Amino acid sequence: MKGFKKRLNDEILTKLSVRRAVIYLLGLFILALGVSFSVKSRLGVSPVNSIPYTVSILTGIEQGLCTSVIFTLLIFLQLLISPRTFSPFAFLQIICSFVFGWFVTLSNLAISFIPEPEEYWLRLVFTAVGVLLVAVGVFLYVGADLLMLPGEGVMTAMSQRTKLSFPACKMIFDCSMVAGAVILSLAFTGTLLGVREGTVIAAIGVGLVMKPIAGFFKVRLQKLLDK
Repeated sequence: MKGFKKRLNDEILTKLSVRRAVIYLLGLFILALGVSFSVKSRLGVSPVNSIPYTVSILTGIEQGLCTSVIFTLLIFLQLLISPRTFSPFAFLQIICSFVFGWFVTLSNLAISFIPEPEEYWLRLVFTAVGVLLVAVGVFLYVGADLLMLPGEGVMTAMSQRTKLSFPACKMIFDCSMVAGAVILSLAFTGTLLGVREGTVIAAIGVGLVMKPIAGFFKVRLQKLLDK
């Protein structure tokens, strides 16, 4: 317990500040808003959110709650993948999972007044807005450098266990999440739920959009955090 408290102090408390926490939470909310726009487009959600969304549709359970529960399960997956490097500190990701899930619920409510687009080009616009918001959200919450979401935790554990690069593990993880969503939706409905061309656009587009954002704002964000 003492060792855990010391590591917690070293990894979180020593760098925690109101400004850093606000940026982190803002990033999570913008990320959740991006997920909501992807759902509204009806062209598919991002890979990491594909299983939570599919389970939500199949069970009728609210999407935010499904996201929280499934993200929490990903924490235990980290333990299974790399038990030797797993730290009790990682269980703090449970907090992130439920905060993010609540933000998904809130953001779905926030844009509920916007009608679902019917024209295909407009649905693509919603997808593009979702990709932009996800990229901005990831940039902010990762830049705040507090706690990773469980998806990134799984990718990190895979990288540590297999010695593969993080991008390679991200590709494996994303494909696995999409495959899981496809299997679930086909098994229970015979159709695809939440996995369409928008999923591919998100998988490719978020990284492409985040690169120029990081290039332009990274130094500015770091200066803001260091104040």
